[in-house]
Amino acid sequence: MSALIEAAARLQAVLWRETEAAGTAALPMLQSLMEEKREALSGLTLAGPPGNPAERAALRAMMAAAEENALVLGAVTDALDMVRERLRTDLADAANPGTYGPQGSPFPGPRRKPLRHTLAASLDSKA
Repeated sequence: MSALIEAAARLQAVLWRETEAAGTAALPMLQSLMEEKREALSGLTLAGPPGNPAERAALRAMMAAAEENALVLGAVTDALDMVRERLRTDLADAANPGTYGPQGSPFPGPRRKPLRHTLAASLDSKA
């Protein structure tokens, strides 16, 4: 087996493991796989261009795994972005001083908490 086929197979295996980890939301594992993927990619680069049909087939298989990996990682990124925005919105709503008073509350009555603009800034910086 040529060095290129071995390098492509190694990178393909790392991509499959990364795709599986992303699908199960194993974020710490994704971080460790990033370094392994870099090393596998370096090995593939050092192997040089494909010289025969078997090496080209190995590269095609690796590229198919890379495309699937990119789709899954993109979906994970989008989901995390949605969670971050929802959290930011919820924190901003919770810290909105109008929420505590009659003008912002569906319930009439006296203001239960004093206006705290610093609370909103504090929550926003933590989000």
